[in-house]
Amino acid sequence: MAMASFSVKQNSRLSNLVGYRLRIISQDGRVYIGELMAFDKHMNVVLKNCTEERVPRTQIDKLRRDLTDTAVKVEKRVLGLTILRGEQILSTVVEDKPALTKKERLAGVEKQQKKIQKQRRQRSKNKSSGVNKPPSNRYATGTNGLPHDALPQKRKFQPPPGFKKRQDVGR
Repeated sequence: MAMASFSVKQNSRLSNLVGYRLRIISQDGRVYIGELMAFDKHMNVVLKNCTEERVPRTQIDKLRRDLTDTAVKVEKRVLGLTILRGEQILSTVVEDKPALTKKERLAGVEKQQKKIQKQRRQRSKNKSSGVNKPPSNRYATGTNGLPHDALPQKRKFQPPPGFKKRQDVGR
């Protein structure tokens, strides 16, 4: 594996590593590699594009018997978006720098916010145009397939099979 061409301060906090690619080792020996998206006070971690690597029990037993064997088979699994419980995390190691710089990420967030504001303004303009009017076409149909001005006809009550009308006693 090649040495990384970036540096991370030794005392950096997890909040400074958002967007970085991390390698997280859990208590059960699994290794999760993914881009840090979020975390909380319990150190629960959300990883994007996450993959899981683990050594199967059969390989562990094989290694215990023969220490000279260097060919260890590691199972890899693509998980995608993953939430890891902080209680299970043993260590975190920075794998790679973020794809976007902090400036580029902030610019992207600002661009998204502007787009959302523009959509909200357009929606509010549509709502403020007044009362919704029925279509001018007299024969336009509603959702039930009938013309808007036609009232649905009421059906006469049809009792289910075996239904007996109750006799009023003492009233």
